[in-house]
Amino acid sequence: MDPKAIALIRVVDDDRAVSKAIQFLLENEDWTVQVFSSGEEFLVNEAPSVPGCIILDIQMGGISGIEVHKELIARESKVPIIFLTAHGDIPMAVEAMKEGAAEFLVKPLDPEKLLQLVEKHVEWDIKRRQWSVSKEEAERRVESLTLRERQIVELVLKDLSNQEIAEALKLSRRTIECHRQVAYKKLQVNNVKELKLILEEGKQ
Repeated sequence: MDPKAIALIRVVDDDRAVSKAIQFLLENEDWTVQVFSSGEEFLVNEAPSVPGCIILDIQMGGISGIEVHKELIARESKVPIIFLTAHGDIPMAVEAMKEGAAEFLVKPLDPEKLLQLVEKHVEWDIKRRQWSVSKEEAERRVESLTLRERQIVELVLKDLSNQEIAEALKLSRRTIECHRQVAYKKLQVNNVKELKLILEEGKQ
C-alpha cells in the first residue's frame, strides 16, 4: 500500500508562513497534511491511531514543542517527531531526541532533507504498526539476552559500527560480530529497523 494513501503529516508551528510553506511542499508531493497553529490546538486534535509523522516547532508561544513532546510521551504516542529548531535551540532538540524524538532540522529548512525525513519516518511508523509480535513475546525475547548482548544491541541502535562497538567495549570485532549474530537470532530480527521495533515493544 502506498504510504501517502494512509499517512497524515501533522505540522505544528505558530509561524503561519513556515507552516504554509511546509504544507505546500508536502502536498505538492501528494502527502496529506494537517496544520496546527499551536501546541494546544494540536494536542486537542491529535489522533495517534493515524500513521504518519509530526513536524513540530521547538519554540512556540504557549505550550512549547518540548512540552508537547512530553505530553505525547505521557500519552504513550509513538508517532515519529521531526523537530524544527533555530541554531540556539539545538541543545534542547538533542535532549528531546534522547527522549525519543526522531530527528531535528535547523531553520531555514532544506526542502529535500525534510521530504527525505518525512518519507523515512512515515515508512517506519507504518511498519511499526504492522509489527505482529505481542508485548509479552517481545519482553520474553529481550529478557533472553545476556547483559553483554544487550549492551551491544543498544550500541547498534546508536548507529555504531561493529568496530566502534568493539573499541567502546574493549573487545575484538569478531567477538562483537558473534554476540550480535546471537542477539539477532534470540530476538528473531534481521536488521536494525526490526531491532528497534522489538526493543521498544519489549521495554519493561
